[in-house]
Amino acid sequence: MKHYETMIIVPPTVSENELDTMVQSLSEDLKNRHGASEANVQKWGKRNLAYPIQKFTEGYYILCDYRSEKENTVSDFESRLRLSETIIRFMTIRRDIEEKAEERLKKKLLKRGKSGSGEESVDFEGYADEDSDLD
Repeated sequence: MKHYETMIIVPPTVSENELDTMVQSLSEDLKNRHGASEANVQKWGKRNLAYPIQKFTEGYYILCDYRSEKENTVSDFESRLRLSETIIRFMTIRRDIEEKAEERLKKKLLKRGKSGSGEESVDFEGYADEDSDLD
């Protein structure tokens, strides 16, 4: 089963009631229309944007976390997002590929630490005290 995350940005002019309705409809759409399982839609609140989008410098962020076995779940969901006038930006990533890469990296780092390759692990706890002497 493939694991996806879609981040959605909505303009700050949208009211809280409209935002709650949108979150509810996105969750229902993912489960009912697009066949996603374990759909979890969260409001992240209003945040500053890194750069203006359609003359907005702030926006409400919504995170959709879902799993699906269907091949066209993401394309169907993104088609629905494109039609919405209240969504100014969205991006979908496939999390299961990233999770596998993170697991491989952890195993590699653990293996390197146990192999005795001559590289010692770095401990950063004592550095904060040394830096305070420079002030």
